Amino acid sequence: MAAQDKYCFERDKKESESIWLRDLKKSLDTPQVDRYYHGFDISSEQFPESPGTIQFSVQDLTVPFPQEHWGRYDLVHVRLLVAALEEPDYKAAIANISKILKRGGYLQWEEIDAETYLTKGYPVLSELYRCFDYGLTAEGKCFRASAKIYEEARAAGFVGVERLCYNSHKISDLRYDVEERLTAIIRTLYAFLLLRSKQVDTAEVASQEAENLAEEHRRQCAEGNSPPLKLMRVVGQKPLYRSSL
Repeated sequence: MAAQDKYCFERDKKESESIWLRDLKKSLDTPQVDRYYHGFDISSEQFPESPGTIQFSVQDLTVPFPQEHWGRYDLVHVRLLVAALEEPDYKAAIANISKILKRGGYLQWEEIDAETYLTKGYPVLSELYRCFDYGLTAEGKCFRASAKIYEEARAAGFVGVERLCYNSHKISDLRYDVEERLTAIIRTLYAFLLLRSKQVDTAEVASQEAENLAEEHRRQCAEGNSPPLKLMRVVGQKPLYRSSL
């Protein structure tokens, strides 16, 4: 997992301020309970400018965490590493997550992967699937990331492991956000992989191809043919007893 490949989606300042860990803190904080929150990323560029009481550290998930984090967390949430991790990296990542979880603690890993784009009747999704499948496979990445995470979590001894699918079409209020998110994916990861996997020759061509696809996406949305987006989530529990993990 290389630092130069730290984030294909190019989070802006606004997105860096709106992070999952901060939302979790708002939902869980109570005066009677002292909770500790810590965020990790491959680069400090993704950290919010005003972290408040949340701690942030630079960490490569494929490298063991410092010892002060071992057995510390009730929940470890991971997301969107499909374009960053090579296929063999998942085993190490799961082992490192297990090391920092308390016994009985939970892993929650979310990905937008192959399952996301497997929906018939949406040419834009079909093109994204084609590009990502070719580009990620050529680089030794695993486009079917959630299936790989499920497999490695079970092999590592996590219990109650489930692979869940959340379809945006089941929540009508998400339509606009999903349309915008897909546009962002086209302009960032799609253009990025077109160039990096040599499906096009220059960055200019990659940007133009991405703009053309984004325009087609917007046209279909305007015609009422907004595509669904599926989020894959793998959850599992570190066993309470040493016999398993």
